[in-house]
Amino acid sequence: MLDFALIRRRLGQYGAVWLIAFGLVLTGLLAGPWLTATPLVRLADLALPLAFAGLGLTLLAFLLVTLLSPGSLATRLALVLLAVVLVLPLLWAPVSGAVVAAWIGDVSIEYSTAYARFRVLVSQLLFGLTRLVFGGALIETVWAVFQGLATVVGFFSALAQIWPIARRLLGREASAA
Repeated sequence: MLDFALIRRRLGQYGAVWLIAFGLVLTGLLAGPWLTATPLVRLADLALPLAFAGLGLTLLAFLLVTLLSPGSLATRLALVLLAVVLVLPLLWAPVSGAVVAAWIGDVSIEYSTAYARFRVLVSQLLFGLTRLVFGGALIETVWAVFQGLATVVGFFSALAQIWPIARRLLGREASAA
């Protein structure tokens, strides 16, 4: 039997990790050039691999905790499947933070080696999957869909984390009591 409460809690944790990765990279890349006099693109080349490593370790820890936790096999398998499906959107979080920081700083992120490598690796992965399923002509469409889906998933994950806090700050919880 699936434990939907646990799955919901894990999806909430996923949203929090997505938001933290996005926010850390964004603030680091916005503040970094002023604090260190290092160009944003060079900082992105440092920040993105660190973020990917941190997210990879977090994902490994999640998988270990999930596989070793008590509970039904169906719930554990569902959580592992969700982790596999959501790994690319999760890795998109720091990249999205870098893209937003570059946009705010009016810098071209395409000059970042880490960004270019990420885009190439994901494109190769998506190209292989697309060619396997549909043929090679759809890769740009799949890339655009991936970017849009990753952004939407991240946005709603972040919103799910922020909404209860915003409601408390706006006093809606206090007025209901």
